[in-house]
Amino acid sequence: MLGHALEGDVRLPAVDRTADLLELLASSSTGLTLSEICRRTHIPKSSAHYLVYTLLMRGFLQRNLDGHTYSLGPRLTALMNSGDADRQVQLATRSALREIALEVGVAAVATILKGVEVCLVEVANPPGRKSAGNWCGRHIDSHCTSHGKAQLAYLPDSELDLLFQRRPLARFTPKTICTLPLLKQHLVAVRADGFAINDEEHIAGIRGISAPVFDHLGNAIAAIGVTGTTTELPRDRFPSIIHLLLSTTRDISRSFLESTPMNG
Repeated sequence: MLGHALEGDVRLPAVDRTADLLELLASSSTGLTLSEICRRTHIPKSSAHYLVYTLLMRGFLQRNLDGHTYSLGPRLTALMNSGDADRQVQLATRSALREIALEVGVAAVATILKGVEVCLVEVANPPGRKSAGNWCGRHIDSHCTSHGKAQLAYLPDSELDLLFQRRPLARFTPKTICTLPLLKQHLVAVRADGFAINDEEHIAGIRGISAPVFDHLGNAIAAIGVTGTTTELPRDRFPSIIHLLLSTTRDISRSFLESTPMNG
């Protein structure tokens, strides 16, 4: 049915305007003001305002440091590169996640940071068990999850400011970190430790522990971790699980390094 529809003229003006705006900003190296966007796309100012605001909220645009111009946002960049990155992380972590799920007895997941959210790209469950809250493609807020914090900790403050400048840190439980200054302070400790813990910050009664995976440039390109109830992940199990995750992520990071062609 869609194929037949595409043969006719079914273009939507709102989609056309969005495409025009994104193409215009992609061609600008310094960003554009709202007035410049209106003048060059011929979009009415009121419509352009709502369009820019919506794209800002979704992370597809960002306000530049001058406070007046707009450019393409981190989520759009992540989408353009997500296919290959997702597949690489899936292949690199699949067997390791199965081993972790079997040894720890809870769900093991691999995630990629996409804007202010993390996306689950690979999931392994213990034999005979399924985790209702974990599925490939699921997006979760990064500030309240071990997966997200394990990657956010390696971003510079300037990038954190851009990511969260238009996205409040939602409160999910009394333990959720809800301000950017407190999150930054917490991420300093995460980076020093080399792992992150979610102690009922997203869902009451649920914990998570994650460690970052690095590429050949030292960028935290993914995180792998475990998620379970407070009964399944009591504090006295933390040391052995953290040791397992750090050992695994070192091996996976080394595989990314060894698979990168050397120049010269």
